[in-house]
Amino acid sequence: MDKIDILMEEERIDYLNDDYSETINELEKLSELELIKIEINEGLEEALKELDSLHDQFSKEDSAKLLDLCKETVIESITGQFGLASLFIESKDGGNVTTSHNFEKGITSTDADQQKYDNFSNVKNLHNEGWKEHRKKSGYDSGNFVKRKSEIQKGSVVIDEYTGRELIKGSGNTRTQASLDHIVPAHEIEKNAKAHLFKSVEERAKIATNDKNLAWTSESANKSKNDQAMEGWIDSKQGGRNITNEEHFEIDRKLALEKDKKARKFVKAEITVASVKKYGSELLATGGKDAVNMAAYSALGVIIRDFTKAVFEEIRTTFRERGKESLKEIFIRFKERISAVIVDIKAKWKDIFKGSIEAGITSFLSNIVVFVINLFATTLKKIVSMIRAGFVSLCQAIKMLVNPPEGMDREEANYQALKILTAGLIGSASLGLSAGIEKILQAIPGLQPLMMFPIPSIGSEQRTVSDIVAVTLSALAGGLLTTIVLYFMDKCRAEAKKDKLRIQLVTQSGVVVQYKIAQTYCVLADAYTFIGNRAVKEKARLEKTYSIIQNSGKTVDDSSMEYENVLKKLKERRKLEE
Repeated sequence: MDKIDILMEEERIDYLNDDYSETINELEKLSELELIKIEINEGLEEALKELDSLHDQFSKEDSAKLLDLCKETVIESITGQFGLASLFIESKDGGNVTTSHNFEKGITSTDADQQKYDNFSNVKNLHNEGWKEHRKKSGYDSGNFVKRKSEIQKGSVVIDEYTGRELIKGSGNTRTQASLDHIVPAHEIEKNAKAHLFKSVEERAKIATNDKNLAWTSESANKSKNDQAMEGWIDSKQGGRNITNEEHFEIDRKLALEKDKKARKFVKAEITVASVKKYGSELLATGGKDAVNMAAYSALGVIIRDFTKAVFEEIRTTFRERGKESLKEIFIRFKERISAVIVDIKAKWKDIFKGSIEAGITSFLSNIVVFVINLFATTLKKIVSMIRAGFVSLCQAIKMLVNPPEGMDREEANYQALKILTAGLIGSASLGLSAGIEKILQAIPGLQPLMMFPIPSIGSEQRTVSDIVAVTLSALAGGLLTTIVLYFMDKCRAEAKKDKLRIQLVTQSGVVVQYKIAQTYCVLADAYTFIGNRAVKEKARLEKTYSIIQNSGKTVDDSSMEYENVLKKLKERRKLEE
């Protein structure tokens, strides 16, 4: 084996030595580098996917065509809460429940409440003898009042509840000094609008003659007080004299006002409890009725919309294929489309039922909203319709925000909620046009008999042809306006979205470039490392080879010298032999 072979063998032996520390370090470095490479490759793959996704979004059409959007919105407006659905909900001036605020203005929701207001108006105008006659008939001086009065027997003693002093009934034919007073005057209770709305005349008399509203006082003080409120009577002057009734009758002001405060609290509590009962029962009754009607219409509305869309589509197809089809072929096509709609409706009956329940609940809640508003302000009939229809849109928008459809991000949910509210505002405003349109229709010469023709409807309000036509036309106008507004909203948003996508494309492209540079750097680093390692090994090998060559040269030189010495010796020996 020559020295070069020995060198190669030594190199192979180095790789098979038992010291693995250097090898382990190299493997660790190699592992770290490989992890970095894996991260860069994965990052580049994700960045490329995101870039492709952005390209797809940028090229996708974001806004619907105006005509298609118009068709959808108009049909929805006419058949939805801003159109025919509003006819299923009975709307009245002041809402479906008579509030005390409206009652005082003579605005009532039922015939019974109107009768109460008529009685209230009559009582307000009663004076002197007329009032006394009404008070007698109403029972303000009977029942508990008489019972309490009979407790005073001849010679008995009672305490004046306004002064705290004793009152003594006279003997013989002497008139008693004690007299039973209504603390809150019967006249005040009977002329209270809320008392008339929430209590019957018998119930009002029972309140006035309840022990909590009766007090013993002197007959002269009772006559002086008459129908006046306590505080006003105490502070008023006594006849032409310059002293107050408090001073004249020696009234204990604190005691009298405390009695008055408790009596008024009792009267107010009785009326409040009655108002809660009346409001509660009427809200349940009217809200429940509206909920049932709206739930029924909601299901019917889905059917109407589906059939209407199908018919419109087939009519458009008929015009497009005009002259290419026979009447029989057109009829068959219409029949097949209607059959397909029926099958589709049967398939989604659960969703229709769920939607009708939601519509019923929303209608019930909108009735409460109108009621609350009418506690403070009076709403006219059309305003009631607008509020209730707008409330439906508000509920739909809130539902979109709270529980957006699966796969919809928060930004899209916010935008869709804004579109729902916008459509609701426009639709509500369009309902206000129906009254004016109805008057115009009824004023058209020759069409008045047709427009005034009654149409069977739900509720006590009688519908006419003009009413239905006016609602349809106002919904149509609202639908067209809604279409235009929503179309331009979508268009503006699409442009804004594209601008945002452009920025994202540029940014994402930069990310891809960075990953590409990192990937290139890793490849170059591998190449530089490989070349460097090979160069070091080759250098070491060359150095060893050079060393071997040098040693071999020296050996050759030594051999040459030895050979020359041997040759010299041989020459000398030959000479000697010669």
